[in-house]
Parts: sequence; structure tokens; C-alpha cells
Amino acid sequence: MELSYNLRYQKFNFLSKLLIDKEGEVIIYEKGFRLKGKGATDKGELINFSEIKEFYYKEEKIIFVTFNKEKYILSDSGNLFDQMLIDIYKSRNEFLVDALFMKSGKLKAEFECSFERMSKFAKLINKGSGRLCLYEKSLVVIPQNQDAFTIHFDFVNYHEFDEMEYKLKIAMDDGMTIVIDNLGNDYEFFQEKMDNILGGMYETLVNDGLKIAFQEFHAATLLKLAYKMKGGKAVSLKDITKIDKELATKVDEFVFEDPIFREKTKILRDMTDEYGLFYGIAKDDTVKNGFIRWVLFAVPSKNIVAFSVLPRWTEASSNSEKKGPYELYFYKIIMEQGIPAEKVEDKIREIDQALVALRFIKDPCYKDKRDLRHSPYQYAIRKLPFLRILRKSFVGKVSSGDPKDLDKQIEEIFTKSEIK
Repeated sequence: MELSYNLRYQKFNFLSKLLIDKEGEVIIYEKGFRLKGKGATDKGELINFSEIKEFYYKEEKIIFVTFNKEKYILSDSGNLFDQMLIDIYKSRNEFLVDALFMKSGKLKAEFECSFERMSKFAKLINKGSGRLCLYEKSLVVIPQNQDAFTIHFDFVNYHEFDEMEYKLKIAMDDGMTIVIDNLGNDYEFFQEKMDNILGGMYETLVNDGLKIAFQEFHAATLLKLAYKMKGGKAVSLKDITKIDKELATKVDEFVFEDPIFREKTKILRDMTDEYGLFYGIAKDDTVKNGFIRWVLFAVPSKNIVAFSVLPRWTEASSNSEKKGPYELYFYKIIMEQGIPAEKVEDKIREIDQALVALRFIKDPCYKDKRDLRHSPYQYAIRKLPFLRILRKSFVGKVSSGDPKDLDKQIEEIFTKSEIK
């Protein structure tokens, strides 16, 4: 349903020169809005939410800047400003939830709540109230007058319910903390749902996933691996060895099942130790008893982290002669200053977030934005911080071929990634 409000709007170019100053209206649509002046002949200007880089409000004015660096100011909406703001944010947030891949799994429940987000430096990011949507693998908070955000359960470090204060505190892998409260009579139901979902995540991965690939291991051992490898996140050989030495060997054999791939990546394996070699295994929901396998090499001495997502594995393909193709993607560890060894963890987290959140689709991790102009990842590559940083650090892609030729290509990548 379209909604409209009378107002005044101004448009400025990137040099802050006033281009338009009109009395008119804003018409709100599902994925954007139209600004038009008074009169039937004024067709106005259609603004899609995908075109907006910054969006905020202050002193009863809505201000936004497009990716083309044009600035708009909406004002003089009278006593309907608050309702107009709610309606615009409602439409904008529906767009953001889809465009930034916030949903993960099926919707399980919805609640009204208050929230507060703090950075890893204990600095307030934002707080407010709104609607909370609980999915199988994520929690999406949709404020009334702020941008929606998501809490992806694969990147939750820990969560804790405060029975005295009726609050939920969530700590993320990157140090951010989120507090959810003011759930009212829904608190106990919310707690039960959250505990069931977070607990069930690991059991599902073990019973429907890891147990198929590693049948000889006890469920308790696989549960420890599932906790670290949530969603297919990269886990170091050292950490898997701590769980079980034999399991570490089997995981290595499972990922490097094809001896050709092992040979092609020998140059990288020889440069890493148990702390620099990482494995990821995720359940492939598109294929019965299928898995996504990937491997990551951290080589701080060359200022490089490289990864390869292998072809989908199924019980049928494990006995097949058809292997490959294999591609390796290389990223600089640091961009401006510092020591590569100190920034490895951050780079691995960026890769983890990108691959897990985007279901192991590699195109958004490196392709030119012009090639992604009509893809569903167009807005994500502009607005997801971890994806933007990762793309900026991309050095090159190497495709499988003759091992000697591959080594030459990798050496050229190392030269490009050197710290000047």
C-alpha cells in the first residue's frame, strides 16, 4: 500500500549546490519512495533504497545521501513527521533485511523488545525499541526509526539470560555486545525459543552432518567440533587436534580427498603450520547428505590469507573420478599499517563472515562491482563492512592447472602483496 505525506524537499549535488527546492510530497513504496512537487505535471524523482548510502534524521528533518553523492533534505512535514519517519523506516527496513541477507532459516517467532548495542570498545552504537524476529540461525532487530540489524548465531561467542533483570546479553566473536530486554510477558517464551534454537544448531550439524562424514567418532567429540565450526566457519588444525588428534587427521583427509588438490596447494601447505591451516565444513542444504568443504591458508610472512571452496561433496561424488576445478582466492592481511601476524585473526573473521553469511557464494568476495550490478549482492557489497574490507584487500585469483604453473602464479601473488 502506498503512503504519502506533504513536505518540502531539497536536493544538492556533490558540491553542495542547491539543485531543487520544492513544496510537494513523498510517496512511500515497497522498495523506495518518490519525491514530487505540487501539480499534476510534476512527475518527481524516484529514489530506490538501493541507491541510498547514508540515511538519518535530526530536528524533524530526514537527510540522506546517495551513492552518486547527491544529498536530499526532507522537512516541513508538520505534526505528521513522527509517523512519516516510522513509515519510511518500515519500508526501508524490509528492504535492508532482504538486501543484506539478515534472515537465516525459517521464522520461528516475533516479539516486541528494547535493545542496546555496544562496540568491542564499550562505545554505544545505538539503542531503541522495535520488533524482534527470531529465525533458525539469526535474530533480526527491526527498530521503529533506525536501520534494522542482525545477530547471526554462527558468530555468537556466548549468550546469557539475566533471570533477575529479565534481559538477554549476547557477545559476538568480534567483541560487540547486544542486550535485549523489555520483552514483558514474552520473556520466558523468548528464552525457551532461544535456548532450543541455539542448542539444536549443534545437534543438527552433528546428526545430519558431521556424523555422516565421520561415523567412527563419538557424538560428544563431533559436538565439540560443531561448536567451533558453526555454519562452516574455519577452524585451525591446532584447535581440531586439541579436540581429537585422529579427528584432525580425518578432517584433513576429508578436505584434501583429491590428491591432485593436495599437490596443487603444496606450496601453501609448506608455508603453514597447525596454526595457519584452517578447515571449514558446512551442511549443504541443497543436496541430501551433502557438504560444503573449504580450506584456508594463513601466511603472514607473505602478508597473505588464501582460501579455496571445493566442489560440493556428496556420498555419490566421494567415489567419483571427477574432481575439481579448484580456485584459490588471495587477500592481503593488512591494508595500511601494522604487522601481518597481528591482523591474521581479523582477516580470517572477514572471510568467515562473508562466506557463511552469503552461503559460500564467492562472487561477492572479489568480482568487480560492475559485474555484480544486476546481482542480489549489489547492495551488500556496498554496505556490509566486513565484505567491503575483504573486497578491498583482494589480490588475485588462481585457477587450477599445471602444478608448476600454479606455483608461478602464486609467487606472483606474493610479490603483489608485499608490504612496501
